[in-house]
Amino acid sequence: MKRFCAPLVAALLICSCFLSAPAQASAAGPDDTAGVSYIIDKLREKMIITADEAASLQRSGSEGGGSDLQALIELLKEKDVLSSEELSALKARPVAAPRQPAKVLLPSQDREFIRLLKERWVKNKNRGADFDELAAEHSDPADLIGRLRVMGALSAAEADELDRIYRDNYMSGAVSSVMEGKEKEYLERIRKSVAWELDEKIQGRFKEHWTQNVKLSGDFRLRYQGEFFDENNAVIGRIDRPGEVANSTIDRHLVRIRARLGVDAKASEDFAVGLGLATGSTSNPVSTNQTLGDFFNKKTITLDKAFLKWSPAPSFTAWGGRHPNPWFYSDLVWDPDVNFDGVTVQYRPQLSDAWSMFFSAGAYPLQEVELSQHDKWLFGGQLGVQYKRFNRWSAKAALGFYDYENTVGIPNSEVGDTTNDFTAPQFQQKGNTLMAISRDTSGAPTKFAYASEFKELNLTGSLDIGIWDPVHVVLLVDYVNNLGFDKQEVDARASTGLPVPADVKKMTTGYQLALTLGYPKIQESGDWSASLAYKYLESDAVMDAFTDSDFHLGGTDAKGWVFGVEYGVARNVWLSTRWLTANEINGPPLAIDVFQFNVNAKF
Repeated sequence: MKRFCAPLVAALLICSCFLSAPAQASAAGPDDTAGVSYIIDKLREKMIITADEAASLQRSGSEGGGSDLQALIELLKEKDVLSSEELSALKARPVAAPRQPAKVLLPSQDREFIRLLKERWVKNKNRGADFDELAAEHSDPADLIGRLRVMGALSAAEADELDRIYRDNYMSGAVSSVMEGKEKEYLERIRKSVAWELDEKIQGRFKEHWTQNVKLSGDFRLRYQGEFFDENNAVIGRIDRPGEVANSTIDRHLVRIRARLGVDAKASEDFAVGLGLATGSTSNPVSTNQTLGDFFNKKTITLDKAFLKWSPAPSFTAWGGRHPNPWFYSDLVWDPDVNFDGVTVQYRPQLSDAWSMFFSAGAYPLQEVELSQHDKWLFGGQLGVQYKRFNRWSAKAALGFYDYENTVGIPNSEVGDTTNDFTAPQFQQKGNTLMAISRDTSGAPTKFAYASEFKELNLTGSLDIGIWDPVHVVLLVDYVNNLGFDKQEVDARASTGLPVPADVKKMTTGYQLALTLGYPKIQESGDWSASLAYKYLESDAVMDAFTDSDFHLGGTDAKGWVFGVEYGVARNVWLSTRWLTANEINGPPLAIDVFQFNVNAKF
């Protein structure tokens, strides 16, 4: 094999050198020595000649004060690398040094950014010396980012982040102003640059490899939680177990964990599968926490996500199964841990470079009842618009409507009858107006259900100001109104079995105002953010089952403040803390403060 490769490699090297010679050269000149030295180095690298032979050739040239070309030709003749005809041709032609590419003087901002790239290269434990060679070959920062991404030295997320930083902070004003209106063309150039670096055969081989189609992710959270109750709180009964008293006066100190593991796999060009496991229980849809302190018992792992996603076009996506929350939302209406069972479709047309729209619609079974045609369902829809100008400014607003069907209670006809017990919710927190659907012989309620229908109109908007990137200022406004509340009907239902007719106040609105300052995502050491929010949620504004489980320890009929801070201590590891203070709006006295301190890690 070496015998076969040697003539080919040597001939190519020598030909490349004498083709680069000036056309007017007719005899060996001063640059010949540098050219032959280049050939000698390449032959040594290809193991056609030994290191000792290379050193001898270099030495003979310098000692003789002239070119070492003749000695090199003689050595190649001895090794039978070149034929006699090729040797004669070489002796008759001069060899000049290969042309060296002219050094490009980069703008100062590009040089500064390339230094930033090198810091990231070293931080990721790559070899610093190789980076300088790459930077010399790819002087354009965008091309260099693409090359590092192809090599695996930068993850896709890191490459996107660095590309954004370069465009937003290092481009000259003139370039930036031009690029601002041509973001698509710029990104397409980057994509083509990256694609060019990949050999087609290698790319085709890895495209079908399972490691290229499967993404594994997960996170862990360790939490201390303190729950503090006012001494003047009323005694509150348990909704799920009538006759028992819920804690409303005794402070608690809890240690909790949350662990989640997700797998997203691309099944084909248009289809993907998502699976997720999480701690928690099958009886609480708004929490994945596990409280420690059960005599070292093992913890429950549940199936938190299982869905098929279809994306036949960039602007259209459909989910089926148990999938993440599809709405643009805040925790005023939906707890962040709520996932949805059912089918969702989303359409996101791009109106211009900066403007886009999004439309989402879905149908979700809440409770299937075997002996009834009145299964419980949730139907939802949301229409929104988004403006985004690079990372400087972005705004988003959406109008949603969530319609709960067959969730109002139906009283049983007599004591001991359980026919309509299915109309009681399978899970609820606290706050909504209820009706008794079952009673014992003494008249005491044994089962409760919702007295009001829920048809929630939800308006959500946010403004992200990123002119000080990476520090952002984010403003959030969220408003909800339950259009399904009918006072006359609710009074009649709530009065069932009572000697005095009920007079239920109409409390059907809620809103939240929030301000966040800091990094959009906590990813690196030193990243930080702080937030302040005020929340006001009347008793029947939303179904209490699915709203935030931390504020007022879950449910509705609450108002108060939330203050939070996050700080990165290492890559993908951060600390966070929140103080939530809330009082009742209309019900019995119930003041609850919650303090949370978390250690978080993700991969």
